[in-house]
Amino acid sequence: MTSDQHRNPDPPLDWHAIPEASTILPTMEAEPELTTLPLSRAIVKLAGPAMISMLLLIIFNLIDIWWVGKLGPAPLAGVSAASFIYWALQSVGTLISTGVTAMVARFAGGKKHKEANLVAQQGFLLAIFIALVFSITGLLLSPSIFTAMGLKGMVLHSANQYMLYIYLGLFCIYLVYALEAVFRGLGDTKTPLKIMVIGLSINIILDPVFIFGLGPLPAFGVGGAAIATVISHLIGAILCFIILNKRQVRIYPHRFSVSADMIWRISKIGAPIAFSGVMFSISYLVLTDIITDYGSEAIAALGLGHRIEGLAYFSAVGFAVAAEALVGQNLGASKPERAEKAAWLSVLYIGLLLLLISVLFYIFPEPIFRVFTDDPRIVEHGKNYLRIIAVFEIFLGVELVLEGAFSGAGNSLPPMIVIVPLTWLRIPLSILMADYFDMKSMGIWWAISITTAMKGIVLVFWFKKNKWKYKQV
Repeated sequence: MTSDQHRNPDPPLDWHAIPEASTILPTMEAEPELTTLPLSRAIVKLAGPAMISMLLLIIFNLIDIWWVGKLGPAPLAGVSAASFIYWALQSVGTLISTGVTAMVARFAGGKKHKEANLVAQQGFLLAIFIALVFSITGLLLSPSIFTAMGLKGMVLHSANQYMLYIYLGLFCIYLVYALEAVFRGLGDTKTPLKIMVIGLSINIILDPVFIFGLGPLPAFGVGGAAIATVISHLIGAILCFIILNKRQVRIYPHRFSVSADMIWRISKIGAPIAFSGVMFSISYLVLTDIITDYGSEAIAALGLGHRIEGLAYFSAVGFAVAAEALVGQNLGASKPERAEKAAWLSVLYIGLLLLLISVLFYIFPEPIFRVFTDDPRIVEHGKNYLRIIAVFEIFLGVELVLEGAFSGAGNSLPPMIVIVPLTWLRIPLSILMADYFDMKSMGIWWAISITTAMKGIVLVFWFKKNKWKYKQV
């Protein structure tokens, strides 16, 4: 998710216009050790906690879908369809997190404490503003979108019910994005991990309570899963806020003003990544419409399959976080060759890990799916999905890690240029393979996998051009 602009650097900040700018962290002088540690050790230090955090996020999502699955195939299909809208909203959130992480990392590597603190403050305000805009927009448009996707009856009702509570609590989710991004930019992935553990524990407790009801508390059905998600994010945001302020990051909205320049710079880095993610999600809305021809079981299989594939996806995101922080901090410390080496080592390590995961997906697809549903048609569709994606799963890791490396450099346009068109190529390719070649849902699974490989390969060649080393933030 990235950019290819090599123009004049942005103008210096006007510190006279910034009230009460404080230093970012008392430990900030120690964090740029990432620019001197042996790279393998630095990658493990960052990727380990980040990967565990992401894997816990999978559990977070799978717990939701496991409980929802007990309500029946229609609610499961509704939440699966709603997940594509939710992914689009999460992609919008990366506008904040990508820009904040990249700029904090660059400023931390260069020991520019005031700038890093300003980024944290403006990221906080940007999260609130974007959440407000998309919550209102979503509440107005979401029912029409689901209807246009071809959802009907209980499937349509379940999708709307789930997203209603997500929209109402979207500000909680975006604040977590903004605040955790500050930690990651500073090279601290352990704190977000601890917060994720707390959030997951809360979600585990609240899911059955809100879905099925308890005592005087009514059963919210699929909406209960969304309520549990929102509450756990709210608590996570509060914890992030408290911890940052104990580290002397003074994020008090009533005590500082908006810096249009800094918000623009954060957004300029994050926007291509966010756009890529949104277009990815929209493409899946179109794919969902195609998949409806093969029944709600195929839709449920795709949604559940994506959550299972999260084992690979979020592992790759962990190494992408490492690449992002290391590239950003090393460029800030004027060490571009070390930044490049960090990116390629991260690609190597995730490739080895995804090779193991791919073997598991290919050999045990049916037992994996049966953990979450006993519906034989969902299992049949899902079994084929896991086996097909396993063939190209390594390229998913290449795509995500290089996307993180580009983002850490503040050069977020190239991934967008690569990812968006190749993701949308899945639409005609799916129609061709599913209908023309009569491969049905398996044709769609193959279209997804082939384009994943194409994205990874193209990004390798673009990253090798090395223009990202000269990007100014």
